[in-house]
Amino acid sequence: MIFARTILTALIICFLETVCAQIPASLPNIVIILADDLGYGDLSAYGATRIKTPNIDRLAAEGMRFTDAHSPHSVCTPSRYGLLTGRYAWRTWNGSGTVWSDDPLLIETSRLTLPKLFHSVGYHTAIIGKWHLGFGAPGAPGWDDKNGPDYNLDLKPGPLEVGFDYFFGVPHVGQFPHVYIENHRIVGLDPSDPIRIVLDPKWNRTSYRQRLGTPAHTFTGGTAAKYQHEDLGVKLTEKAVEWIDQQSREPFLLYVAHRNPHGPYRPNGRFKGTSEIGAYGDMINELDWSVGEILKALKGHGLTENTLVLFASDNGGVTDYKDSKIAEIAGHRLNGPWFGQKTEAYEGGCRVPLLVRWPGKVRPGSTSNALVALTDVIATCAELLGKRLPVDAGEDSFSFLSALLGSQSVQPTRQSIVQDSSGGMFAIREGAWKLILGQGGGGFRWISKPPDPTKPSAQLYNLADDPGERKNLLGSQPLIEARLRSLLREIQSNGRSR
Repeated sequence: MIFARTILTALIICFLETVCAQIPASLPNIVIILADDLGYGDLSAYGATRIKTPNIDRLAAEGMRFTDAHSPHSVCTPSRYGLLTGRYAWRTWNGSGTVWSDDPLLIETSRLTLPKLFHSVGYHTAIIGKWHLGFGAPGAPGWDDKNGPDYNLDLKPGPLEVGFDYFFGVPHVGQFPHVYIENHRIVGLDPSDPIRIVLDPKWNRTSYRQRLGTPAHTFTGGTAAKYQHEDLGVKLTEKAVEWIDQQSREPFLLYVAHRNPHGPYRPNGRFKGTSEIGAYGDMINELDWSVGEILKALKGHGLTENTLVLFASDNGGVTDYKDSKIAEIAGHRLNGPWFGQKTEAYEGGCRVPLLVRWPGKVRPGSTSNALVALTDVIATCAELLGKRLPVDAGEDSFSFLSALLGSQSVQPTRQSIVQDSSGGMFAIREGAWKLILGQGGGGFRWISKPPDPTKPSAQLYNLADDPGERKNLLGSQPLIEARLRSLLREIQSNGRSR
């Protein structure tokens, strides 16, 4: 028995030494904070004057501010898929929209993801916040072909099955059920009051696609487990800080998928009435406080100098889902100088703030106009870790590490980007030129609106001269239009752009 224990102890020590040997001492912790529906113009670091965001602005003052960063999707689910996989979400069965609560996991468990990449060199990984990528799979325990996953049982596959060690968060924001999930289980669910899904019988469930518009289901039960929207932002912040406090060793990857400032606009009581533009501004004040608490936790544990913090948004801001417009609240432009809003292929729907702080590596107060996207995070992190992405991973991901470090790039950099709307309208950008294959922005309301035969069937803009996308040059630049159409077809048909 003693001999067996000795052998076991030796094997454990050998394993730990092997894992630790894979982790160079210089590798940083990674904290990714993804705001929800935060516009390009919602931060004072990006020009907002009626909103002050001192904590988020610190990341710009102490790091790099990107001016040409994109989601590149204009709604929640695709953006999160792209961030974690480095692949355009329109390549999946879900297309360009969002998944609903009874949809399966969108990410294949066999696919290399951002947390799996960090796991390969010994990182501890966690996601705190909004998931919005589905749970379960056809044929998995607890799955029902009519109702989807059973929320009363283990919700898997889910975040843990794609590489995270820990998950605390919510299925989504705004949709039912409004519950917290920790790892695989709903927190505080009373077995005598189970959650039930009531589906619209007219919906064909077998395609695993969401209906556009109103979700095709209703949830009943689970009363004791429901959260209040006013508590959600604060609760997620507390859990993120708590997780940082519990880290006894480095390195780690923490992905904070925030709920702010996504509607409904119900800030916690301590932030209510703190903004001159109303509840939307209150939600941003709450977000700024949250970022400050996370930065404070890092500093309190002496982790600031060895932590890369990346802050971005999943898509542009939105005031409503009607016709394309400049999104504005009480004189504040949510998306800054860009036209359009969330759900649309215009810049207002896809161009987002991106801030990166990495002490000693990224020059404080610097600005980059490099063309980057959330899909580029996995390739950037792979280069940082000294890893090469497999051919079947990060198909649309380009490293921007050289932009961060101010160095010569040793890898291909992004030259073009494909954008899409929630209605499936595509756009492609190369240099200053942008082609949108349709009329309007392609958002929710566009879907039921037939094309206007008196207007051009597509849109071509030169963003250098016309950043507001108001002067359609279609027909005046046939060679450029042909080049962009060809490039888009190539990217779509090849299954990859990297």
